[in-house]
Amino acid sequence: MIAEIVHSCSNEKVAQAAVASIGSDFAGKVGATASAYGMSIGAFTAHAVRRFDQSVGEDEKKVLRQAMRGSDQPILYGLRRILLPVVETID
Repeated sequence: MIAEIVHSCSNEKVAQAAVASIGSDFAGKVGATASAYGMSIGAFTAHAVRRFDQSVGEDEKKVLRQAMRGSDQPILYGLRRILLPVVETID
């Protein structure tokens, strides 16, 4: 399922739509963070997803996979979990 997030959300338009689907509060936080980096929501999300895929180890991916399995919307939940640490670094 992580591969599906990476594949889908590497496209900026798909990434932007996925973030919007998570909810307006979260999309607002992602938008504010993206703006701080001079990026659109889609570009920021696509970059964050690709970076996650390339930089985290298999243990972290395993934890994410397990968390996604228990969710009603595993792809959106996984995307939120990928973005949350990056979004929380900017206030």
